[in-house]
Amino acid sequence: DLVGAAQLARFPTAVLAARDASGAPVLARTRPVPTGEGFAVDVPADCPAAPGPAALLVHRHDERLNHMHNALVRGELRESGSGLLLVPTKVVEPMGSGRVSDAVSVLRTTKRATDRYLHRRGLSRPQVEWREFRALAQEARRRDGA
Repeated sequence: DLVGAAQLARFPTAVLAARDASGAPVLARTRPVPTGEGFAVDVPADCPAAPGPAALLVHRHDERLNHMHNALVRGELRESGSGLLLVPTKVVEPMGSGRVSDAVSVLRTTKRATDRYLHRRGLSRPQVEWREFRALAQEARRRDGA
């Protein structure tokens, strides 16, 4: 069995996370197609995904972001005769039960990872400009007719 095939089969699309030639992260929504060696991925022309470490992310949740399930299929992005191929090596399923404790655990883990990232780079936590955020959100609601 192809690593990650069962997880990816439950979703019509996935998000490819890869790097461009300079190492900068790139993301693209794609429809992974299982092959004998991995998953063929078709990315838009404006997504300069380059061979190297990559992953396919699938997730779902309800309108309140509860009952979340996600899976990450990690592997190596390679060029193939017909385009790009993600050769999977590991599946990571950090959540899946839909319990509130799962969401709380992810938030705590993410906060710790963010704190480590900022500390390593000597950065302070940026302040959210809430007044500007609310004005943008209100403008978007007006524009969308909500």
